[in-house]
Amino acid sequence: MKTSKHLTPLIHSIYIAENDLRQSFKSVRHVVWSLLFPIFMMFTFSFRYGASEPDVSFLNFLIPGIVGMTAMFGSINETMSIVWDKSLGVFDRILAAPVSSTSIVIGKTMAGAVMGVISALVLLIIGSSLFGVSFANIGFALLIVVLASFSFTGIGTIISGLASEPREAMMLSNLLRFPMMFLGGVFFPVEAMPMPLPYIARFLPLTYATEALRATMSENIAVVLFDTIVLVAYTVGTIVVGSKILMRLMTR
Repeated sequence: MKTSKHLTPLIHSIYIAENDLRQSFKSVRHVVWSLLFPIFMMFTFSFRYGASEPDVSFLNFLIPGIVGMTAMFGSINETMSIVWDKSLGVFDRILAAPVSSTSIVIGKTMAGAVMGVISALVLLIIGSSLFGVSFANIGFALLIVVLASFSFTGIGTIISGLASEPREAMMLSNLLRFPMMFLGGVFFPVEAMPMPLPYIARFLPLTYATEALRATMSENIAVVLFDTIVLVAYTVGTIVVGSKILMRLMTR
């Protein structure tokens, strides 16, 4: 009986995450459109200007970055549901169930991370199938995708907690995502950026996600381990901050 009581909050979290994901996948167009953008970027940048066919060496650089970017968009997009739930009073109804605020936070975090992982895996499969890009250590690659997704989920949770309404949340998320997309080393090497952009890039989790994914292709374990540690720190930090913000909102 004690075990079931301990498991109840986790079961509630899983239900909340499952419900969020079910709502997202109900709209096929929403899922398709969210994946079309990274797919479009993949095909657009796969051809060097003036070249008649894809550059294989550049594809090995590009695809890992696109996979990391897709995890970012998928995770943050999913956490935008927090703003809608907040504005519609959904949290109040869930807490009256009764469901603990901790279960809600964990469930929302799980939903965002799962969506980020699924989105990234779709792009990873497309990149591998169409362009022949392969990861020497797929286990490390999956670990990086999961850590990056949780990290971006934490960022999305912070944005959703700070935003007062959905339009503000979307504006804040775009203000963060699009600069991160170009400064995170997805399309251009961080080292080739003019100063002081490389220093700014080193504060972004996407930089470490893309760098680690590329390192898994060459089995550069030292780089993978360093980036993994940084992503774990980002994950813990952003989720803790995001959780505290949501907790404060739900206990007012």
